[in-house]
Amino acid sequence: MPKWPDPDSSGVFDKTKITTQQLEVSSTALQAAQDACQHLLPPASITQQRLNAAQALQFAQCVRSHGVPNFPDPDGSGRLPDPATVGVDQGSPQFQAANDTCAQYRPPYIPSNQAYDSYAATASAS
Repeated sequence: MPKWPDPDSSGVFDKTKITTQQLEVSSTALQAAQDACQHLLPPASITQQRLNAAQALQFAQCVRSHGVPNFPDPDGSGRLPDPATVGVDQGSPQFQAANDTCAQYRPPYIPSNQAYDSYAATASAS
């Protein structure tokens, strides 16, 4: 991930720069890099882990209730799998409508429609 941003002086990443569009990579490549480097992050507190898992579950439930019945629940770690790996087309009108409607619950590793569309346009042009 050559375009991965450095943290600020307090050690925080600007999450608006950690999108497939900003990094110019696929969601699968981003997920693989994050998984490979996960061990380098400080462990989240139990409270934070539970909050993250609850947010991911709320997003999954919301997306399913808004027209994407096969959207998966978070895995055992509390993280949602890449939607494409379970057959969810992130470019479909149904998913995009649900993604917008459920944006308040969307985990930071699930791209917005704009980020996904930009990535898809770049990928199809190559």
